[in-house]
Amino acid sequence: MRRFRPNLIPPLEHGERAIYWLVAVLLMLGAVVYLGFTVTEVFATYRAGDFTQGTIELLNGSLLTLMLAQVVYTTLNFLETGYIQIEPVLVVGIIAAVRRILVIAALLSTHAEEGPELFSRAMTELGYMGAITLALAVAVFLIRYRKKEAT
Repeated sequence: MRRFRPNLIPPLEHGERAIYWLVAVLLMLGAVVYLGFTVTEVFATYRAGDFTQGTIELLNGSLLTLMLAQVVYTTLNFLETGYIQIEPVLVVGIIAAVRRILVIAALLSTHAEEGPELFSRAMTELGYMGAITLALAVAVFLIRYRKKEAT
């Protein structure tokens, strides 16, 4: 059995790399399509006269597209180096948390009359998202500091 095992490793590694390339290409295509969809929707919303909703859609779509692009970058980096770097993954988390913060803030501005329960839930979620963003930013800082210290 051991004799066959080393012979299986190279094809499996090639298969793994092919999967990563396919995922990267599909994610990039998805990001481009989603960005195009976002632009179309934003212009339609602006033409309808709802500038607040259009701006919310623009922020939401743009930040989601950036998250997809960052995942593609991480995937390509893995293909080049052979290991996954944690910093780009943390950046995706920061973008996701900031995206949610902006959406919540926009919702509050457009649904202010909904009452104290919505406001309370939104404030709680904003607090969590702020704490997550801070924790991820500190992690990125520590990684960069350690890299700088190592050189």
